[in-house]
Amino acid sequence: MKRAAILLVALNFYLFGAMILNLNVQELENKVELILNFDIPFEGKIVQKKEKEKIILYLPDVKILAPWQKKLNTTFVYQLEVLPDKGGCDVVIYTTQKVKIFAAKSKDGFSLKIEIKNLSTPPTTKESSSFSSFLRWIFLIITAILIFLIVRKNFFVPSTPTKTKTIYIQTPQTPEFEIKFEKPLDEQNKIALISFKGIDYLVLIGTTNVLLGKYKKGEIDSMEEFENAIQAQNISQAKEEKETKTPPKEEEIFTTIEEYKKKASGGEL
Repeated sequence: MKRAAILLVALNFYLFGAMILNLNVQELENKVELILNFDIPFEGKIVQKKEKEKIILYLPDVKILAPWQKKLNTTFVYQLEVLPDKGGCDVVIYTTQKVKIFAAKSKDGFSLKIEIKNLSTPPTTKESSSFSSFLRWIFLIITAILIFLIVRKNFFVPSTPTKTKTIYIQTPQTPEFEIKFEKPLDEQNKIALISFKGIDYLVLIGTTNVLLGKYKKGEIDSMEEFENAIQAQNISQAKEEKETKTPPKEEEIFTTIEEYKKKASGGEL
């Protein structure tokens, strides 16, 4: 019983932190936009840290269920990552050029836009024209040499393979559980439907932590069915009473959630 209560408190902390629901990336001519959408308003501050060929933005109190990566085709940013970190998560920007980062929240706080702007300036018209003339002369000289060699010795120049930068991306591990639906009751209590090993658990989290019931997979697949399951429970009585029975085997789900949170945060609870 004591163990279940501790694990429910850990689940309470996990549910009430802002969680990233989805990410969108737009590659524009001179900038890249990364948009993060949360389940609750994001109120934290962003901490920026620079390392070799990458910039790290730390978002405190923000959770992500699994690591996320995306390769880009721009010349100034070649990869983006969002990784779990202790007490929050990291947005990692891989770049080999000088860039500037802008971040802005939506009015309701449910979205955060991170803009990565390229600061490398293109050459002026005069410089570009001079460089083009130089390239034309080089091309003519090389062409003349090649024609001479082909005619004299039937010689050809093999093409040199282009060096490419290889980036290895690890496939993110699938989490052991899924939060399918959640609904706040008041400022301190919330009801969530958690899927774990083919079984759905209806849990009351807050001032009183109670496992309300369990359902077969597919029995609750919509928000309407979730609302009906809540209506079928006596929530007021569940908040006033404390469990006196021996904890059922369903306590295994709370152990797994605690272990996942420990791995995702990268440290001890």
